[in-house]
Amino acid sequence: MKLPISSCACLFLASMIHAQSPSDITGTWTTQTEVQGIAVNETCMLKQAADGVVSGTCDTPGGKFAVTGKANSGNVTFSHPAAYQGEDMTVSFYGRLDSPASITGSIDMQPINAGGAFAMKKISK
Repeated sequence: MKLPISSCACLFLASMIHAQSPSDITGTWTTQTEVQGIAVNETCMLKQAADGVVSGTCDTPGGKFAVTGKANSGNVTFSHPAAYQGEDMTVSFYGRLDSPASITGSIDMQPINAGGAFAMKKISK
């Protein structure tokens, strides 16, 4: 079967656009973090809008908190408030989408200036 050159060009462009679109991180994720030797597990329900804005909630040992962030070209950043030993803080995640069901990266907790690593696994859409 021969396709006209214009049809081939359209198929090529369509495949390039699809290959460059970021994966949607919408779904429920288990999150394992380690900050200064302390392991904390969270369950996050994330929603990614068409423009890459991330919203949702994370259930933590200290409560349920609203998430704000951005996902773009495989990079995922989001944060939520938290409290530790009576001190309010912001927990920020800086990660990379390793696969459609895995995000890994670093975590930063301010104003206590603590950091560590995290790994997220998608458990449902």
